[in-house]
Amino acid sequence: MEIFIQKAKELYFLLVAVLMYYFITEVINLGLFVTFRHAFALVLFASALLFFLFRPNIARGLVAFRSAVWYSLPLVVTIFASIFIWFMGQVDVSVISRGLSGAFVYNNMLSFALAAGAILYVFGERGIWYNLIAILVANILMILTIMMQYGVGSYFSELVALITSFAAVTGDIIVQAEVHELAFCLGAYLIYMLLKPKKNIVFYILMALTLFCFLSAFKRIGMIAIVVAMAFGWGLHLISKFRKETAKNLTVFLSLLLCVILVGYIAAIKLDVFALLEQIGIETSGRVVIYHAVDRFYEFTPEFLGNGIGFLTYQLSSGMNVGVSSVHNDFLQYYIDLGFWGYLLWLLSMTVARVCYFGRKGRIDNAILCLCLSIYLLIVSSTDNTMNYPLLTAVLAVLMIGDGFDKEVRETEQKMFAHISEENKAKQGRKML
Repeated sequence: MEIFIQKAKELYFLLVAVLMYYFITEVINLGLFVTFRHAFALVLFASALLFFLFRPNIARGLVAFRSAVWYSLPLVVTIFASIFIWFMGQVDVSVISRGLSGAFVYNNMLSFALAAGAILYVFGERGIWYNLIAILVANILMILTIMMQYGVGSYFSELVALITSFAAVTGDIIVQAEVHELAFCLGAYLIYMLLKPKKNIVFYILMALTLFCFLSAFKRIGMIAIVVAMAFGWGLHLISKFRKETAKNLTVFLSLLLCVILVGYIAAIKLDVFALLEQIGIETSGRVVIYHAVDRFYEFTPEFLGNGIGFLTYQLSSGMNVGVSSVHNDFLQYYIDLGFWGYLLWLLSMTVARVCYFGRKGRIDNAILCLCLSIYLLIVSSTDNTMNYPLLTAVLAVLMIGDGFDKEVRETEQKMFAHISEENKAKQGRKML
C-alpha cells in the first residue's frame, strides 16, 4: 500500500508538470489574466506543501525551499530596487501597482522556482530526470499533433531541410514546432547532460529525444550558447582535476566578468553600435529601430537611477508606434527599469550569487554547472526576452538546485540530528544535576 501511494504521488506530480509545460500560451481570466503554466506551477508547490504537512521530510523540505528562495534572489533585487526608485521619484500608486502586478502575477519567477523545489521535494535528485520527461512528453505531444495534421513524411522532410540548411530553409510545417520556450529549456538540459553524462540506456534515449525536440525548434542562438557554455564547462572541469581551488576561483572571476561585459553591452547599445552593424551589412532584425525608440528613457551613467520594474513594458504597449510590445533585449529592459546600480545588483544576483551559493562547501562541479547555465541564459537572452520565459526559470532552478540535492539533504539531516542529540544530552545533564 505504501509503495502504491508513493507511485500515485509521483505520477500525479509528473502529470501536473506535463500540463505546466504543455499549456504555454493559454490564460485564465480571474479578473486578472493568469497563465495556465503559472497556475500549474502554483499547483505543484501547493501540492508539495500539503504532502509536507501530511508527512514531512523536514531536511528535504528545508533544502528545497531555501534553495528556491536563494535562486529567486534576482526577483528580490528587482522589487527592492524598484521600491527605492518609486520612493525617490514619488510616483503615482497606479504605477507601483502596475509594476508589482507584473512582477508577481504575470512573471513571478518565484512561483516557478518553488515549483522546481516541489519537484525535487517529491522525487529527490531524480526530479531532474522526471522534469525532463515532463518537458519531452509535452513537446512530443505538440510535434505529434503537427505530424497527424500534415503527415510524418512531410514533417521529417522539412526537418532535414531545416538542419542541412542551418535554418536558411524553414518550411510552413516545421515552423509550427518552433516552440521557443521549450527549445531553450531543452538546450539547458543538453548542457547538463553533456557535462554529466551517464552510461545507461535510459540516459541515451532521453538524450536522443531531447536532441530531436531541440533540433525541431532549431534555435541558432541556443546552439551558439550551448557551444560557448560547454567550452567553459569542459575547460574548467579539466582544470579542476588538477587544481580545484584554481577552478573555483575562476568560476567566480568569470561570473564577475559576465557582469562587466553586460554592463558594457548597455554602453554599446547607447553608443549606437547596432546601427554600425547595419551599415556594414549585418542584419539586426529591426533592433536598431527599437533601440532608437527607447533611447530617450535612459542614460548610460552611474547617476541613472531607473524607472521601476514594468516601466518599459508599459511604454512599449501604450502606443509608442514601434510595432512591438517588447524590446527583445532583457538586459536593456532591466537597465531602463532598474537603473545603473539596480541593473548591476540584478546581474550579480543571477551570476555570482548563484555560483557561490550552489557551489559552496567545495562543490566545484556544482559551481561549474551554475556558471555554464548562467552563460547559456545570458547568451540566449541577448537577442530575445528569454529571461521572461518562466518555464526556463523552472528548468534552470531544477538543474542548479537538483545537482547534488540528495547529498545536501543528507548533510542537513546529519546537522539536525546532531543538534537534537546535543540538546538531549544537555537535558539529561541538567536532570542529573
